Parts: sequence; C-alpha cells; structure tokens
Amino acid sequence: MYSFQHFGRCLRHLSRSYSSSRAPGFIIDIDGVLTRGSKVLQCALNALRKLTDNNKFIYPVTFLTNGSSASENDKALQLSKLTGINISGEQVILVNTPLKQFVKWHDKSIFFAGQPLGLQAMAKNLGFKKPVFLEDFHNDLPMFDVIDHRKRTNLKSGILPLTLPSYIPIEGIMIANTPVNWEAHTQLILDLLLTEGSLRDLSPGSTQIPLIACNPDLVWAAEYHLPRIACGAYVHMLTCIYREFSGRELEVIWCGKPTRLTYDYAKDILAQQAAQLNVSLGRIYGIGDNIDVDVVGANSNDLTSVLVSTGLYHNDEVELEFDVDVPSKRASTDQLIRAKIVCRDIEVCVDYVLGRS
Repeated sequence: MYSFQHFGRCLRHLSRSYSSSRAPGFIIDIDGVLTRGSKVLQCALNALRKLTDNNKFIYPVTFLTNGSSASENDKALQLSKLTGINISGEQVILVNTPLKQFVKWHDKSIFFAGQPLGLQAMAKNLGFKKPVFLEDFHNDLPMFDVIDHRKRTNLKSGILPLTLPSYIPIEGIMIANTPVNWEAHTQLILDLLLTEGSLRDLSPGSTQIPLIACNPDLVWAAEYHLPRIACGAYVHMLTCIYREFSGRELEVIWCGKPTRLTYDYAKDILAQQAAQLNVSLGRIYGIGDNIDVDVVGANSNDLTSVLVSTGLYHNDEVELEFDVDVPSKRASTDQLIRAKIVCRDIEVCVDYVLGRS
C-alpha cells in the first residue's frame, strides 16, 4: 500500500507537469465497485479522493454502468451525495447513453420494454419521439395478454380489431432494462418479431424487425447474498423461445458493457476530459467486479482490465496480483478469462496506478 505522503508527492508532481504529462484514465463500474446496493464502499471514497483535488477530478474519469434507473444527471447527483465529491452528468455513462447517437431511430415507432418507473422519461432523454410502452398495448389491445386466464374471462372480445392504433406497425424494439411482467413483455415482443411489427399474420421467413437490448449482464450484485438476475437473463430466455417459434436465431444489437459501442463512447468522453485538463490520455484502466462483462469488455476494447473483489467477484486472499485467469460465472462454459490486474478493491488499484504515474 502506498503512503499518503507518497501519494501527495505524486499529485504535486502531476500538477506541476500537467501540460506535458500522460495521465491515466479510469472507466469505473458502479455496482460492486463504488457501491453495494444503496451503500457506498469506504474503499471507493478513499480512491475517489485520491483522484480529485479541491473536489475536482484531476484525472480523466468516467463512471460506466449497465444500470439505467435514472438519467445521467440524476445518477451523478446521487453519486455526488453518496461520496461528497462533485461528479457531473457528463462523467456518467448509463447502459443506454450511447443510444443518443442512434438518430435514425428517433423518429420511428419504437416499442420500449423495461421497468415502468421512469421508462417514458428515459425514452425522451435519449431523443426518441415516438416511443410505445406496454401500458399502451394493455389499454388499446388488451386481448394480446391472456397468459393470466383471469384477464381472458374479463375481455369483451379476444379478437384483434380491424383498426389498429396509429403507432402500429412497430418499427423496432428497445429492451431498455430488465422488464417487469415478463409474460406480457415476452408475448408482445414475440408477436411483434413474428409479424414484422404489424401484429397481423405470421410472416415466416420474413426479415426480423430490429431489436436493441441494453445490458448483457446475466446477474448483478445487490445487498442480497446471492446474485440477482439482470437484463441479459431476460434476453437469453427470449432468444430461446424465439428460436423455437421461428427456427432462427434472434438478431440482437447489444448496448452496454462489454460492447465496443459503449467503450468507444466512454473513451471519447475520457479524451474530452483529458483535453480539458491539458494532458495527454495515457493508459486506460477498466475497473469492475464482473469477469464476464467488465473484464471481457476491457480486454476486448484495448483497456487494462482490473477485477476487484468487492462485488460479484470475491476473493478474501487477494491484495494485488497480475495476469490472473478467472473462471467465467456462466456455468455453460469452462472458459478462463484473464484479468490484467486483480485486487482487493478500487483503492488498491488507484494506489498502484498513481504509484506507476
């Protein structure tokens, strides 16, 4: 562990030589690295204080999460309150933030699946002008959802009307985060996929309408002692059912870690911060607790992968190790994934990186 005095000398040296230095960049996961559920980790507070001076970041830092429960500004405000450090909305990249660049989708009729709380505000924040939600279908076409037989007995008619709402046909599907009411979402999404968004006749062999899914995470770490299923688990289930119905593989455009789309966006943000700090962007460290998402994402996108032991990955014996092969959390594979750095927590990582600087 590096001493506070050593760290202070590094900081003073960095401050004097900003214009000619190469500063390390940090892409930091939130759940399992900075926080565990609603609680901030003390090691995270210590690490962030070492990356700031007078409550301002002196290194390029982004916070990258596969969550999407709030806007970037709201998440930044939440993190600022938890940590006591001024974090801006521009530093926060949610799982769906890169979709702001999908301008060709913004004027189309897109079905948004996900958590009902905040979903409409999310679609608006991303720039989508014609989003459609499960509630719209329940209000306008309730006959599609009869898995619960009690709903079927209350219907006046189970037949699809001749005149459909103006938002039909649906031109694309957005799984924005982990849906609730899985049976209704799954039935509707299958209907849309198998009818090219028209809800009329089945279209065997037809082109699948585009589907974007945010967050490939199979699980995530909450306060609960066992992993909780995430959006990736829902899409995995949907993929299996679609294959049985259509005989084809579901074509999914993924957004979020570990995709190149998301990491390219994050690296652009770091480059902008480096320019504002008048430094050249050096090595970028991708810090996370999920071997299958954070480490794979960092390795696949030319970052130095850092696996911390405060979330999904847990190892009481690790302090700081290099080039460690870690088994995937997915039981369907025996693949070993190499993390460039494995350490107890984010503070150990920051101490190591700043010591190298």
